[in-house]
Formats: sequence, structure tokens, C-alpha cells
Amino acid sequence: MRSMDFMKPLSWMVLLVAFTAVGCAHNSTSNLSMEPMVPSVQEKQVTLATVDKNPSQSKEVMEEQNPPAVEEVQEEKPRPASEEGTEDLSDEDLDFEEDLDFLEEEGEEAEVVLIADPLEPLNRAIFHFNDRLYFWFLKPAARGYNWVFPEDFRVAVRNFFVNLLFPIRFVNSILQGNFRGAGIEVSRFAVNSTLGFFGFFDPSSRGLNLPMQDEDVGQTLGVWRVGHGFFINMPVLGPFSTRSLIGWVGDSFLDPITWYVDPLLLRWGLKGYKKFNNVSLTLGDYEALKEAAIDPYIAIRNAYIQYRNALVKERGVFPEKVTPVEVYSSNPEVQRASNEYFVAELKPQRKEGQGFFATFRLVLTNKTEKELNLDWENTFYLLNSREKGRFLWEGVTWDGLTEIRGRPLVPIAAGETLTAVIFPKQLLGRASGAAPGGVQYTQGALPEGENGIALVVRQNGKVIREKMVVTISK
Repeated sequence: MRSMDFMKPLSWMVLLVAFTAVGCAHNSTSNLSMEPMVPSVQEKQVTLATVDKNPSQSKEVMEEQNPPAVEEVQEEKPRPASEEGTEDLSDEDLDFEEDLDFLEEEGEEAEVVLIADPLEPLNRAIFHFNDRLYFWFLKPAARGYNWVFPEDFRVAVRNFFVNLLFPIRFVNSILQGNFRGAGIEVSRFAVNSTLGFFGFFDPSSRGLNLPMQDEDVGQTLGVWRVGHGFFINMPVLGPFSTRSLIGWVGDSFLDPITWYVDPLLLRWGLKGYKKFNNVSLTLGDYEALKEAAIDPYIAIRNAYIQYRNALVKERGVFPEKVTPVEVYSSNPEVQRASNEYFVAELKPQRKEGQGFFATFRLVLTNKTEKELNLDWENTFYLLNSREKGRFLWEGVTWDGLTEIRGRPLVPIAAGETLTAVIFPKQLLGRASGAAPGGVQYTQGALPEGENGIALVVRQNGKVIREKMVVTISK
């Protein structure tokens, strides 16, 4: 029985090596023009710098108020097409196109990895199957799972499986010549297996500043100059290149579950539970990516290849010097607003490893039985009760800029919830180094004072306005 288990992945590997030999010739690079980043895809959760929704019109400065304040619903009269985008434009709004030109100039300097897709009709069919599987089964099941088990429990489960896969990261760090990273992995495994109670907790990352080396066989093949091959969408498992699929098979040889868990049904059950638990911690990411793209299949395919290419270039993550930071606070921590149409929540979020706030987490739930449309074109950032431009989204590379420009309205189905991480466009800055999924930009700190959002939501010709403001201070 054990010998047959060994032969199955071996036969897969021989077949896929042949595929890669054919597919490598299709790899090419080109200058990036503009298409969606799409990605917060993610093989793992990746923070992508995204631009969300399309600039156009602005409004007059709004009067000071105590948040949250609900404005009266009013009927909107259609305007002539000739007036679209020209009425009441401020100097700041006219400068927005210049900001987008800045993004385009930066993007032209980036490289995007292309991949052959000879199986596109089949891959698209599998993509739609996986999409239905997610919305009809995985998402409802994950919601129920989240309701039963708190987030701390689910994070502990994820930590346990991450610690268990130490051999994959250690061996591939060695094979890539990343000996420092291999040493970090040994230290992490020793600490987390003991002080972290068999890996359920991660004191290495939080207390000792020992970052995980996220390496696998697919990345090692990339370091060895093996090409991507061609694109493959697998049922249930999702996107792969032939190189990463070979790597996935190779990783199974280093997975302790493969060798020490019997029978086969229990073995795959554990691996399936690991994936399902990860899904429960990332609900909303796939939906946000899909909403941001005109063609989700193309978006996910391109984002996946760009993301894997960035991992190959990364070659290890090393501890950074810890410097004291000033810690800011928000009052209230979460601002909420509610009306007969929707419930909204705005929460400032600190930049990772820093004490200042850089983004907002916006959650909006449709309370009605009809579709709502969030109007990003006329939703504005508020600073000390004054409108200061529009928002950008975190999680989509600027590849998605063209598509976002053409889609100012974000639909929210009856009873559904939209979750987005956003930041004011005026805080956009240039990033240093390579970025997963394409050109990356950083967002600066939200300034001290009143920071908030002036929401505009539409339904059947009606306009619903809502303001939410928090006070940020040291």
C-alpha cells in the first residue's frame, strides 16, 4: 500500500515534466500597460495595492456633522450625457487624472509574466465549476464553521498546519541556497513546537521576529530557471502552472501527513480540512477580486502567475530591525451607521508593523430585497468635515485600473455584504522593491483629526447618503 502511494505522485511528476518541457517555450515578458491586479489573488493571502473605482465627479464641501448622520433619500433626475463628469468639478478632482497618469508611467516600467493557455476552454469550464463550488458549498459551510468556532481557534489550527509543513520550507530553502532562511526555519520549528504548544501558537513571528520562509518545490524549480509551462486550472484545487503543479506533487513527498497518516481517506481528509480552515479565514477576498475584474478568469490567471513569479524573486524573508513607533488611536475604534437600506461599518487599520493608521476596513450589508449599488465615483474621503478626494482599494494591482475606470458602481445583492480595504488616493506613494502581482504602491498615514467617508449608495433611481467619521490622535 505504501509503495503504491509513492508511485502515484511519481507518475504525475514524470508526466508533468514532459508538459513543462513543451510549455517553457511559451514564456515571454512584455511591458505592463494596465489590467487588473486582481489579485488579492491568492494562493495565500496577499496584500496587493489596488486601485478601486473610477474617478469622475465631485461635490461641494459638506457641512460639519457628528457621525454617523443619515441624509434624506432623494430621487435623482437623470442628466444629459453632455453634462456627465463636467459639473461642479473642483481643482482637486481635475488633478485626479494626473494621478492616474502617474500610475500609468510607473506601470510601464514593470514586467508581467505571460503564460501559454492552450487548455483555455477546459480551464474556463473548471473555473466556473470551482466558482459554483465556492459560492454554493464552501462559502456557506465556512460561514457556519465561523459561527461555531471563533477566529482565535481557526488561527491556531492554521498555525499548527504551518508548523507541521516545516520540512517543505526547510528543504527548499537549502535547495535555493538560502541557508540563512533554512536556519530561521529550524529556529521557528523548535520554538513553535515547544513554547508554541505543538505549533498552535506562533511566538517566533510575534515575539522573536523570525519570519516564515514561504518556500516550496515550485519556487525552487523557478530559481533553477525552469519555465512556467502552461496554465492549468484544477477542479477544487484551483490555478496552477505546470511548474507549480509539479512542485505541488513534490511538496507531498515532504509533507509529514503523506507519510505518517493512514488510511488514504483520512490523509486527504486532513489536507482538505487544512484548506477549508484557510478559506474560513479569507472569506470576502475572492469576492472582492471577482468584483474588480471584467473577466475574472483572466484576472485570476494573470495574478496567479505574477504572484508566483514574485515569490521566486523574493528568495527568503529576513528579520527587520525593530524601531520604536508612535502608536495612534481611533475614537471610536469602529464607526457604524444604519438605515432602512443598509448597515455600514468603518474601521481604521494600522499599517503592519507600524503604529499609524493607513487604511479603512469598510463593511456594507444590504438590508433590502433588491440590489444596491455603491457609487465609488461619488463616494469621498472626509478630512475634518471637508471632502478630500476619492478612495483607492487595497488588494488589486494597478493592472485593474482600466477596468475600474469603467465600473464606478459596485453591485451588492440582496442580503449580501461587501467588504473592502480602502485608503484615500492622496496618500498614495511609490513603493520600493518588487511587488507581488505587479507594480506596488504604498499608502501613507491617515492624518490626525477627523477622518471618514461620505458614502453614496443607489437603488432604483434613489440616492442614499451616509457619513461615518472617526477621530485619529496619538
